[in-house]
This record gives sequence, structure tokens and C-alpha cells, in this order.
Amino acid sequence: MTIGKRLKEIRKDLGFSQEKFANELSIHLRSYVSYEHEQRSLPENVLRKLKEMGYSLDWLFEGEGNKRGPGLANDVSHPLYIASRQIPLIDNIKYIGDQDYLSENNISNFVLWPMIDKDPFAYALKINTLKDDSMSPVFSPEEIIVVSPIDTVMNNDKAIVKLKDGRILFKVLKFIENDIELISANPLHKPLIIAANELVFAHKVIGSLKV
Repeated sequence: MTIGKRLKEIRKDLGFSQEKFANELSIHLRSYVSYEHEQRSLPENVLRKLKEMGYSLDWLFEGEGNKRGPGLANDVSHPLYIASRQIPLIDNIKYIGDQDYLSENNISNFVLWPMIDKDPFAYALKINTLKDDSMSPVFSPEEIIVVSPIDTVMNNDKAIVKLKDGRILFKVLKFIENDIELISANPLHKPLIIAANELVFAHKVIGSLKV
């Protein structure tokens, strides 16, 4: 498999169109297409973004090891490690969205995250805290996801959602007129369609970290 095909596999893994992935990478669509078709080499800013998303550059270039890498939390050699801040790791998900969800009593630890994310309310949580396997095998239970409550959630974005019945879920969102489709990576979980007014909040997942 070539670098371009592995880049395409990452895009498919994320459920993005070429245009959506180009937007996520902060580049023009024409530039992205040229990278996927191997007409141009991947520049440093794109590689940095892929690394921030939790993907292994060794896998991208050589096809070696796991597709998803160790992330910035354990990579002290990465230049973005220096320019980082501490994101609180939420211990009890039932308080997410409440006024005091970032209180000391609800934080078990901190993870390092690049300063490119300016959201002061960003938080992290282990997927196994959700007690839900709907995003396996794309994400492992021990994996940490970083979440931004103030980033706009768009079509096909991953998000932490809270429903009026109290459930807090990790899903891909698809907006359909007045309804929202909540999509799982795990094929054993069928998509869940809810009315828009059943949604309490949707906090955008902006990255992940291996532990």
C-alpha cells in the first residue's frame, strides 16, 4: 500500500469526504487531492495535523506498526509537546455539561494538548469511562479523547452527545432535516435516529491520545 492509499485509509477511517478532510487539515481541496494521488509530498503542517489526530507517521510512511500512534501525551520529542497545555481528564461523565464539570472533584488527571486549541473548556476522557463499545475497533477502550464544547459540530463530526434520557454517548453525527443520526463505528450497533430536540448537547471530539 502506498502513502497516498494510507492517507485515504485515514480519511475513510474518520468518515470524511476529501473536502471535509481538507478542511480539517486546514488546506485547499486541490492540495489534499494531490497528496492522496501522490502528485505532491505531504508537507510538515499536514503531518503535524495527522499526528495531532493520533495517527502514526511510521505507519503512514512505511506501513509499520499500528495505524493509530501514541499521540502527543507520550511523545516528548514532538515539537508541539513544548507548546502545549494541560487538559483536565474527566473522571465522572454524568457531570459533563454541568456548571461544575471541571471542578477539582471531577478531575482525575491532566493530559497535554497543543496550544492550537484555544477552548478554555476543553476536556479529556477515557473511552472506557462511557462503558460503551460502539466506537470499537476504531478507538480502543483505554484511548483518551479530547473534546471541545465550543467548537461547532458539523455533519459527520465525532462528538460526545448527551440525550434528554440522560445517556452520554460517543458517536458520529449526521444531520437529517429535523432529526440527527447517531452513527457507531462498531457494526454491531445500529445507527440511532433522534429528534433534534432530544439532544441536550453535542461536544466536538477534536483528537485522541493512546495510553
